[in-house]
Amino acid sequence: MKRLKFSIVALLMSVVFFSCKKKSDDIIGHNPAPGIQGDWIGKYGFGNETPGIYYRFSIQAGGLIDELNSSGVSKGGGTWTLNGTTFTAQYQWKAPMNTIYKVAATYNEATHKLTGTWGYGTSATNGGLWEQTKQ
Repeated sequence: MKRLKFSIVALLMSVVFFSCKKKSDDIIGHNPAPGIQGDWIGKYGFGNETPGIYYRFSIQAGGLIDELNSSGVSKGGGTWTLNGTTFTAQYQWKAPMNTIYKVAATYNEATHKLTGTWGYGTSATNGGLWEQTKQ
């Protein structure tokens, strides 16, 4: 009887362990395209206007992102994900502004370009257009 109980407990523990194990693709910040990590420089604009204002990201391993000023100093940070060619990120500027931004873009691995929209808060579309190229 003890042997049967031990076998049942061992079987249940195995089922729980393997059913809860996440694949690396399920982890936030998983990076299926390592080429996206690095320094990205481009421009953004408001509404439908052609982007013309300096815009820079540092996209880091582990799903972390910083918006940088033209001197390379972080203005704020947050997280990013890449699902196929769809790049999304949400980040917050440092105090005193504390503004939250969300961006969505198409990642072109061949040309090392991100092209998309940005917005305030939880919307990635209520701000305008943006584009960046990996440096």
